[in-house]
Order: sequence, then structure tokens, then C-alpha cells
Amino acid sequence: MKRSLFIIIGVVLVLVLVAVWIYVLSVGTSGNPDGEFGNLGLGDTTDDSFVAPQVDPSGGALVDVNNAERLRQLTTRPVAGFTEIQASSTAPIEVIYMEVGTGHIYSINLETGFEERISATTIPSAHKVAFSHNGQFVMIESGFGSSKEFVLGEIDRNSSSLTNTELNEPITSFSATDDNRFLYSIQANSSVIGKIFNPEAFTNETLFTLPFREASIEWGSSATDPHYVYPKTTRQLESFLYRIKNGAISRVAVDGYGMSAIGNDDFVLYSRQEGELYQTYITDVQSGEQSLSPLVQIPEKCLMTDNTSPITICANTQYQDSNLLPDSWYKGELSSSDNLWEISTEDGSAQLLVNTLEESGRRLDITQLMLSDDEFNVYFTNQQDRTLWVYERIATSFNAN
Repeated sequence: MKRSLFIIIGVVLVLVLVAVWIYVLSVGTSGNPDGEFGNLGLGDTTDDSFVAPQVDPSGGALVDVNNAERLRQLTTRPVAGFTEIQASSTAPIEVIYMEVGTGHIYSINLETGFEERISATTIPSAHKVAFSHNGQFVMIESGFGSSKEFVLGEIDRNSSSLTNTELNEPITSFSATDDNRFLYSIQANSSVIGKIFNPEAFTNETLFTLPFREASIEWGSSATDPHYVYPKTTRQLESFLYRIKNGAISRVAVDGYGMSAIGNDDFVLYSRQEGELYQTYITDVQSGEQSLSPLVQIPEKCLMTDNTSPITICANTQYQDSNLLPDSWYKGELSSSDNLWEISTEDGSAQLLVNTLEESGRRLDITQLMLSDDEFNVYFTNQQDRTLWVYERIATSFNAN
């Protein structure tokens, strides 16, 4: 076929398409604009049952805090750290948290469910934080390895930014206290030094010095509380437990391979490898007497208060291949589906608080346990996605009905 014939056919097709286009514009815009092509014979497809998601008029999100479920997910964002605050006795209780990666800080009003961003300052690779008890300061760890950095941020609720000050010390561990200060440790040539830091005055004071470098520290809730220290945990090495109180370091009658522990003034809960089993014990600090715990427990998945009526709450699962603990959990090879238990350190009894899988339909690998000041709420994160959750330990009258 000749080239000229191809050209003629192409021109004709273009003219036909242009004519159709002109016809559609002229006919389709007259009469009903819902038009000739919109009706596919499906009838009325309007869904009157649709309810738009609830949005606060000021533009923030609303968290469902008043449903009948005592176990609730508070965030969809991954959380680097959090705390509960109350500005005054008449002010609403809030939870403030920092988002992993961005370093943005949000608050959730637990009465209204309103969530707002209170700091838009970006801190790249933020992954671990501790908030002061009043919510005015935050200590932030960002980056990894040689690029790791530590920053003190001051929160101003009247602006959307943090005032940040870099902390130029080789920090290895940190925690907030009940009196709005921070406890932290630094690594020296052949020792670990523990300090107390006042963020308002920007001053610090040495609390203790440990004669070894690789130390895990379970901080108390104040400088004068006991702090428990042990070498880095692995089932391949034997470990020993030390207690620090008012600057004095003493050995506790607790040791073993793969040992880790938490404690208060009166009791220590610890776990260790024994042969091919991972076992958990409760020890009376004063008498040295110990008893087998009713649950096999990774201590880092527990909290122990230091009140006149101490409370111990643990996230627990039925561990398979316990001879590989705790290393398999540290390495992320073990992902558990935890339930929440309350354990009596005095008589060794255990009470199931909630079966999280049945209540939520989710497998929750629980970490970062925290009990509210009034002991009503247990907060925690799910290690699988680092979302923030709350369990209402003492049911309100709303939920009890």
C-alpha cells in the first residue's frame, strides 16, 4: 500500500475523532450534566449508612477513649516514648508522645480524645525518648552507631517547636524521674558513671561509678530510689546483680547465666538460665529469701512500683524453646503474644488482667510498660509496630456498666 494512502486514512480518522469530540461537548453540556455516560443501569447507589470519620473542628484527630473496651489502641504512629501528664488537679489527663523517625510530639486528651501536634520540630531518626513528669522537657536519642546523638528538648505549648540543646556526653542509658529530672549514665575508659540532671538549671551531679563498662541499668523513679545494675545480658555468660542506693553499691544475692532483673526497695524479680530452662524468681532484698515466680518472665517486660503497696505487672506469654531466652527476644527472633498479669511479690500469686489477643484480635509483643499515677491505667507499646496502647486496670463507672 502506498505511503500517500496511509496518510489519507490517518487524516480521515483524526477528522472523525475531532467531530465526535465536538459533538460530545455540545450535547453533553446541554440538559442534565449528570449526563449520558453516568447512568450504567445500576439504580440509586447512594449509601445512606455511611458515617464520615469523626474530626475535631479545630483540625485534629479524635481518639476513641470512651468506648466499652478496657484495652484500647491510642496511636497508629510508632512511638519513641510517652508519659501521662496533668497540668493541675482540675486539668484533664493527657498522654504526650514522640513519633519515631520524625521526632514530632503529640498530645492526647484522655477525656475528649482530641489529639494535637504540639511540636513540629523534626529530629531525624529519633527512636528513644524520656519525658519529664510535667511534660516540659524531653531527652531524645537519635541516630545509630557513630552517628548517635542526644538532645534535651524544651516543650512550649504556645508554639509548635522545640528548643533543643545537644548533650555532648557519651550517654548509654537514661530515664526520667518523678521530680522532673533525668537520670543517665555515661561510659568512661573502664567504668560507667551515673548522673542526675536538672533540665531547668542545666546542671548535673554524679551519683555513682561502676567498675565495669558494659552495664544494664534499671533506674528507680528518683535519685534516692534503689537502682539495679548488671552486666549486659546473654545466656552465654554469668551475670551478677548490684544495688545502688544513695551512692552506695552493694551486691544482691542474685546471679546466673542470662540474668536480668527489676526491683524496688523490698523485692527483686529476676530471671536466669538453669540448664535448659529459663526460670523466674522473686527475692526479698532484706532477708535474701527467694521463691519461684508463678510465671516465666522476661523482667524487661514488667514494671514494679515502689509505693507502700507495691504493684508488679508483667506482660507474659507461654514461651517455646525457653533455653534460647533471653537472647532470642533481644535479637528480635522471638515475637510473643502477651497477656497482662498482676503478680503479688508477697505471696507469689498471679492474676490475669487481660488476654490481649482475645480482646483486641491482635498479637501484642508488649514493651515499655508504665502505670499511671492513680494506678488506673497501664500504658505500653506493641514492639511489632511500636503503637501506643492503654489497658484500664481499674474500670471506670462508664465501662463497668
